[in-house]
Amino acid sequence: MNTLSRCLSLVVKHRSIFQQQHMFVRTIPKVLQDKIHHDKEVQQLYNKVNHLVRDNYHNRLFAVIQIGNEQRKVTTEDIICKVDEFHPTIGDRIRFEKVLLVGSSDFTVIGRPILNPHFVRVEGIVIEKTLSQTQMDHWYAPKRKKVGQRHYLWRDPLTMIRITNIEILGPIPGTNQSDS
Repeated sequence: MNTLSRCLSLVVKHRSIFQQQHMFVRTIPKVLQDKIHHDKEVQQLYNKVNHLVRDNYHNRLFAVIQIGNEQRKVTTEDIICKVDEFHPTIGDRIRFEKVLLVGSSDFTVIGRPILNPHFVRVEGIVIEKTLSQTQMDHWYAPKRKKVGQRHYLWRDPLTMIRITNIEILGPIPGTNQSDS
């Protein structure tokens, strides 16, 4: 009991010393931005981008899309090589739902984490399905137990996709603006 009370008193003593040390720490006051001014700047930026989108004044659009575990930056008429099984067949049209950002030389709209599918449309068409060149894995073990050498050969399936269309369908989501 004596040891327990001594440990408790040490903890209390350390806590009080710790608290005293923090009492003498000087705090630097934070400079808060004017929230109303910040909101006006953001709204002006939204209006500018929505105006560019509405007037179709954007140059060639680019987008970052996610296919499986990969992210690719694409523009119209790009060809993507998807390594691994991809189920659509030749000639199938694909709409990519996971668009991370879209932009042009004038603006960029970034999703958190992805953009709304009603805001942007990225479409492609499967132009080729083939196999990769033959790859080889060489495995060697010493001659103990008569294992020797082994060669493994394989070919990965490849799918070629041409991006046909990148289109912004309306104003930025979250802004109270109509298409009129």
